[in-house]
Amino acid sequence: MKRVTLFGLPFIAAKNHDGVVEEVLAWPLKKEHPQELPLLSTPNVDQVVKLHRKEHAELLGHIARARFVLPDGQPIVWVGNRKKGCELPARLAGSDLFPAVWNKLAARKSPIFMVLANDAIGEALRKENPEMHWLTPPFYSIADPKAEQQVVDAVFDALIARPVPLVFLGLGFPKQERLALALIEKLKATAVPMPLFLLLGASYEFHAGLKKRAPMIFQKLGLEFFHRFLSEPKRMFRRYFVDDMVFFKLALKELRSR
Repeated sequence: MKRVTLFGLPFIAAKNHDGVVEEVLAWPLKKEHPQELPLLSTPNVDQVVKLHRKEHAELLGHIARARFVLPDGQPIVWVGNRKKGCELPARLAGSDLFPAVWNKLAARKSPIFMVLANDAIGEALRKENPEMHWLTPPFYSIADPKAEQQVVDAVFDALIARPVPLVFLGLGFPKQERLALALIEKLKATAVPMPLFLLLGASYEFHAGLKKRAPMIFQKLGLEFFHRFLSEPKRMFRRYFVDDMVFFKLALKELRSR
């Protein structure tokens, strides 16, 4: 699959998710890529902004080594299409990728593991695939190393007891990224085959019908964020209209670079 580098990340440049879905379902891949991490990340504008903060500089370096990095924000696509040699044919949203992968897994009754924000998501998804198992960790802060380590250990124990090829994480940024990286390090010292960690945030809630996704017209116009703002204005105002304004500065710097 073709990749183009924008904002320090190797985004997959494709017209649709087909190639990604095929590789995900074939995991583990026959051809190993030792420099890559077994991660699937779908950065949107908000995540690109956060990854470029000083406190997440190391995390940016790790995500840049992910096997799959999909452009999940329409503004990212617009920037790519204005920079010669970095064209992105389409936005590849995680919320579209998940059902494309999940429906095939459910039809096969494939065993998978998920780490979810609440049990309601797991209960809804397990109705479609009884071979799905999940863990809902208690709320914790990444500022509390002990609490974070307890979650890492709990998920690690579950994967050792019941190895699976695919692990879906839905704790939001940066918890799910930090959790995946910690698990990769711990699993390297075991004989358990390394799974692919899919960092898909709220995609599971959309599929389960627990959250309503923006209408298609909003998605096509790149205004899915605005629909979410209208749904949760108090919570999302600062994120979208204050913090994420830094994206314009990052975009200008990207367009000026060679």
